[in-house]
Amino acid sequence: MSGPGDGVVRVDEKKSKEEITAEFNKVQNEYYNSLIVEMKDDCETYRKATECHEYAKLMIERLGKFREGFEQYKKNCYEYEAGASCHSAGHMLLQGIELADGSSPVEKDVPAAAELFARACNTTNPRSCVAIARLLQFGKFVEKDYKKAFEYLTTGCNKQNTESCFSKANCYLQGMGVEQDYSKAIPLLERGCELGHHRSCHNLGVLYYHGKGVEKDLDKFKLYNEKAQIFRFQKDPFQGTTKQHLGSGPVAH
Repeated sequence: MSGPGDGVVRVDEKKSKEEITAEFNKVQNEYYNSLIVEMKDDCETYRKATECHEYAKLMIERLGKFREGFEQYKKNCYEYEAGASCHSAGHMLLQGIELADGSSPVEKDVPAAAELFARACNTTNPRSCVAIARLLQFGKFVEKDYKKAFEYLTTGCNKQNTESCFSKANCYLQGMGVEQDYSKAIPLLERGCELGHHRSCHNLGVLYYHGKGVEKDLDKFKLYNEKAQIFRFQKDPFQGTTKQHLGSGPVAH
């Protein structure tokens, strides 16, 4: 049974909504402040990637200490091989952080972001493989390199990241960094579709509709199109950053 000091906010009908909200926020802030101290101690004592990543995340989200959190992410990335922290620091650099008062605790630096994404991809965060690949494919802030982008996508796909496999398939479909080969895209799209990636199902269906890389099969087109519609409204296995498609539907020749 809960009692005084147990952190539970009790509703007193005599209190106004504002007072109840203030009391709840006070207890919540006390909890998070305590958690931050605990995470910091765990990070400094045990030097574990997970605890250090969560410590940096809490500094940013709960305390608004963007620069300190960013520096902790970088430390986690380079000292503890924490791929998630590499990815988070990279995203902060990708856009930069600008506050309402006009200050910029983290300046935009896309080449530095690319370096962090590459490190994340090669350590423990395969979703970063898509991020670095996209930068290399677009070539706006870093030198364009389709072949290197393809290599990063291969790394991510080999680590079972569905978005990497989907983007690698697109490279085969469009001949980016590799010779165009529809047939090599098929198993990559099949893998993604089996894991619930709706865009993989969609592109696979289009290939069956046109008979590219596979024998034309309208029944399979319908099957994969139905799967794409079902998975479209479910949570993606990966909330990706690439929007490359063959199209919104089959196009007759």
